[in-house]
Amino acid sequence: MPLSDEQDSLSVLALDPFHGGSHRQFTKCLTTTSRHQWHVITGKPVHWKWRMRSAPIDFVHQTRDLVVRVGYPDVLFCTDMLDLPVYLGLLGNSRIQQIRKVVYFHENQWTYPISPNRKIDNHFGYTNLLSAITADEVWFNSQFHLDDFIKGSNNFLKQMPDTRDLHAVHALHTKSRIIPPGFSPPVDLPAVTNSVTAECDSQQQPANDKLAPHITVGWVSRWEYDKCPAEFVTFLSLLAAANVNFKIILLGGRPRHPVPELKEIQETYTTRILHDGFAKNQTDYWRLLGQMDVVVSTAKHEFFGIAICEAIWAGAIPIVPDRLSYREHIPESCRYQTLHDAVNLVGNYTSATKRREQNRLCRKQIEMMQTSRIIPLIDTHLSQLADPSSASSTQRI
Repeated sequence: MPLSDEQDSLSVLALDPFHGGSHRQFTKCLTTTSRHQWHVITGKPVHWKWRMRSAPIDFVHQTRDLVVRVGYPDVLFCTDMLDLPVYLGLLGNSRIQQIRKVVYFHENQWTYPISPNRKIDNHFGYTNLLSAITADEVWFNSQFHLDDFIKGSNNFLKQMPDTRDLHAVHALHTKSRIIPPGFSPPVDLPAVTNSVTAECDSQQQPANDKLAPHITVGWVSRWEYDKCPAEFVTFLSLLAAANVNFKIILLGGRPRHPVPELKEIQETYTTRILHDGFAKNQTDYWRLLGQMDVVVSTAKHEFFGIAICEAIWAGAIPIVPDRLSYREHIPESCRYQTLHDAVNLVGNYTSATKRREQNRLCRKQIEMMQTSRIIPLIDTHLSQLADPSSASSTQRI
């Protein structure tokens, strides 16, 4: 029997082997704002390969205990880190095998960038593919990600000696949706206090004045190889060479090992750094975002970009590569081909008036991606999925 007694509320079993970062943030929004009742089984956000391999047997035991305590779910919702067919096989429960299943792809292992000293292991990408084939619906956080996954799957299948056609990759398009994970700005968003706005509004100074207001450059990405921090170092050096008066706010998750690029920035731009490290709390985080005039990405991997959206909503102008998922929700006027182009873009937005106008355009592009807009859509899709008679008329987003 369903876990919920409410007529319009489903019981959703969520399985997330790597419960950290954007995975945890997305799941938290679902469980706290959805009209459905969510029961979440999670794994630690460490050793991702071990999570993918061992989660099925771990989650089988936890699922059996959960069913005994609260009953059967109406829908199964898992992330791409779960080996879904292995989990279902080990579980051996015909009732759960019959309920509708969704896999949400935060990332995929075909094309997730690997560090220079490691070799790609296609077994994990193939796990993703088999999970997608097993699911009733497959949700991706961007169109770029869906296309990227289909391309990676086809490239791998070309290497197989036989059974390639049995995988029916083309059929994935018909059961896929594009559903952004969204971002959640606070209700009482701190007033935008970035340097250009504050100083230009308070006094009119000549453009060539030595005391002209600085522009604050923000970094919100993880300090790891796929976000290309070395490119950010080069960007800052080009910005300095162009005699741009700038300050820096350095956020973003940091690995346990030292980051040479971060150390170089800290040593080279000591007097320019306004903040370096994690924010104290969410209020402090949004306050720091609000101090950014521009937020820069140099990523070679980005399937959505929650932190960039948050910075935009707080008032920053995005300066991002003209590639990846950025093409879907960042205006062309904020995308660059080369780092020299990126420096020129920064120069375009030193005017407070132009910055405000551009930020309004950028905010409009991502307005519908707030979780307050996304979660009701997810609720509706899950209800339609659980009811096969209505699922056939579902409109894709």
